[in-house]
Amino acid sequence: MSMESLGTILRRIGARNSWTVTDDAMGDYLGNSTIQSTEIKTNDCLVCKGSGWLTPRVPVGHPDFGQVLPCSCQKSGQDRRQRIKILERYSNLGALRYSTFENANPNGLTTDITSQQAFNAAYTAAEEYANAPNGWISFAGPSGSGKTFLGAAIANRRIERGEPVLYITVADLLDYLRSGFDDRQELSLVDLYEQVRDAPMLVLDDLPTNVITTWSHERLLQLLSRRHQERLPTVVTLRGEPSNLIAFLRTRLQSSDGTGTLYSLGRNLVPARMDLGTIPSSMRQRMTFATFDPHGNTRLTEHQQRNLATAKAYVQLWAQNPSGWLGLYGTYGVGKTHLAVAAGIERENLGDEVFFCTIPDLLDQLRASSDRDNWVRQFDLLERLKAVDMMILDEMKQRSGGPSADEKLFQIINHRYEERLPTIITSAYMVEEIAETRPEIASRLQDRLVVSELLIDAPDYRQGGARR
Repeated sequence: MSMESLGTILRRIGARNSWTVTDDAMGDYLGNSTIQSTEIKTNDCLVCKGSGWLTPRVPVGHPDFGQVLPCSCQKSGQDRRQRIKILERYSNLGALRYSTFENANPNGLTTDITSQQAFNAAYTAAEEYANAPNGWISFAGPSGSGKTFLGAAIANRRIERGEPVLYITVADLLDYLRSGFDDRQELSLVDLYEQVRDAPMLVLDDLPTNVITTWSHERLLQLLSRRHQERLPTVVTLRGEPSNLIAFLRTRLQSSDGTGTLYSLGRNLVPARMDLGTIPSSMRQRMTFATFDPHGNTRLTEHQQRNLATAKAYVQLWAQNPSGWLGLYGTYGVGKTHLAVAAGIERENLGDEVFFCTIPDLLDQLRASSDRDNWVRQFDLLERLKAVDMMILDEMKQRSGGPSADEKLFQIINHRYEERLPTIITSAYMVEEIAETRPEIASRLQDRLVVSELLIDAPDYRQGGARR
């Protein structure tokens, strides 16, 4: 089951569901029309009126306040299996459906004692929370420490019990908020925003600790403020040091009244692969700024020499203080990869972590690690790519790498775009050509506020162009 886009998930929810609690005067419960679906055909229950869910009628502060409980009409095994199947689809978990407490080592996958202790404490707390969610629970830690796993495990435990959960990455939600609210669709999109805000349980993955005060981020903070006020169960995973949290988030994720608890995990669960992402030693020797000769080994036109010299000077200047993205375009053999690698070497010499990879190789790795047995490797890789200081993606092509791998590639690119993290993309295709098969990526490459575009106009050096 592939992960659907956030817009698809929300529109389906908006068409079928309403989290609004209505007073149906049924004893100790309020009727709740959660997860009403035309896919489930049941006789209307006199207690829940066919919704399948109940909200206890209890005062604010009671452990069951705000909880959504399954009605007794869901007890039959066939109905339960059918409802769980629909809840899995609703949850937006995708491949994370395999992230369960049963599939994990309670001590984590590292041999480091301190990390084992930290993970075990977080694992125990997460399982207790999953069995009886109350308030908020959050997880912080380095890339690959298990934050996303624990959040997904909580979601899967709730789904096993027949209760609705919505999983969203912050990057996806912000992209939706920024692009979705316009004057033409404001009413319906506000309704969809409220579905996320009022979900009975929300798992919000990869929340940056250094939240930027843009309009979309303000909407996110409003959403979290509302969920905190209503005491709606919420799971948050953090990217970055908890000490960098703004006061608004810190007081909610780790509150003195016990409604919010934050667990810090230890070192990486899975060591980062040493081959993928490392600039090969042979390229290090050949591809430096010093070895890039704009004059070439044959006679170039004056325009071509100026173009190559300008490209070298610009990339060299950018590498001194990277800001935003750099797109290098031109036919094969004009020096795009040479300049990108030279910039990466420059940053590594200054202490930055640089990830270099051709996009075809990255897609191969994403496909290879997408099966159940390798999900930890994939999510470790994804978190590493999201957080690395500088990323170089070489050889952006037109053709697709397959739905699952393309989706992961977009998540990586979109996250770095949202956070304005230094990234270089090279391609023998112009953005308009990339848009034919990768429109969502091309859209971001066309943002001139983020991406500086350089077209290198020279002949292939292998056929007598500039010497690289």
